Amino acid sequence: MANYDSPRYWRWYAQQQTVFTGFNNTAGTWTNAGWSPIRLDADSVNRTRNAPYSRFPVLTGTRSEVVGIRGRKNATFSIRGVPIIPSGVAGTIPDLDILFQCAFGQAATVVASTSVTYSLLGTGYLPFSLLGWPHGVTSLTAQALWGCIITRIVFNFNGLFLTMDVDGMAGNMIDSTGFAAFDTLGKGGLTTYPAEPSSPTVNGQPIAGFGSGYTTTLDSGSIELKVRTRSITWETGLELVQDVEGSPYPIAVVGGPRRFSLALSALNDDTSALNAIKTACDTDNVSPINLVSVSGTAAGSIMTFNLNNIQPNAFNLRDNGNMVDFELPASYAHASAVGLENDATISFT
Repeated sequence: MANYDSPRYWRWYAQQQTVFTGFNNTAGTWTNAGWSPIRLDADSVNRTRNAPYSRFPVLTGTRSEVVGIRGRKNATFSIRGVPIIPSGVAGTIPDLDILFQCAFGQAATVVASTSVTYSLLGTGYLPFSLLGWPHGVTSLTAQALWGCIITRIVFNFNGLFLTMDVDGMAGNMIDSTGFAAFDTLGKGGLTTYPAEPSSPTVNGQPIAGFGSGYTTTLDSGSIELKVRTRSITWETGLELVQDVEGSPYPIAVVGGPRRFSLALSALNDDTSALNAIKTACDTDNVSPINLVSVSGTAAGSIMTFNLNNIQPNAFNLRDNGNMVDFELPASYAHASAVGLENDATISFT
């Protein structure tokens, strides 16, 4: 009888790559040092290998076409509802470190026993591999992607858990069933398919999306008791170079403009804190405002998101049941001066 797959079987791992065009390996065998487990929800991982056939529309004397050839190849992935889980010990990196390093462009600044802070570096390109196995059922098809970059992250607040949705691209995706059929470049340097690592050690606990002691400070005013929905969207600007003559696959990662945007809705009232934000939304050429968002209360499990120099867009008031909501549509953060990269930081304490 066939074994049927289930998302519940799967374990996913990330590993920072030493070169863009393939998996870390020694003589074709995957080098699994430095991998990190990623805890995900069921039904959250979508991955697609893009290897379309190109039409060959030559005249044949009939209306039918002859077979074509494979076009250029890459892969995409999306992961929904990734729980943001600090290490649980202040001053030590989280299991999601490899994803944060890719998005920010550099390793975090670590202050022992105190904090881990991620800040932006525009010249940093840190691709990673994403590998998944249906644990304990080796006859099922495993998948692995090399040359992964993150193109977009959406941070979601005020849900059951603090989560993020991640979208990205990759150089290629291989699988254990058809491994021998992939060409040499597509295998990313491997000659044998990777074996699943031994049982992973995971650190920390998820952060609730809400709670007493959480703070949302916008334009120096605290509005956490009013916020109903809030998200921060990060378009990283990373993209793959995939149009060179010498390879059907992407061969490098480059960076374009990055953008952070804040969107929220809050209970509408007449308090000075909310009125100050409304005034900022109404004023042309207003001085940009800052967001400081603190989630979590236990030492080692607190995330602080700083979003700087936000230009607030015009606000809306919207009926919502028996309440009226204040809505701040997507409003973008910026660097404070030419040459700086201080749009945003994330700290774990």
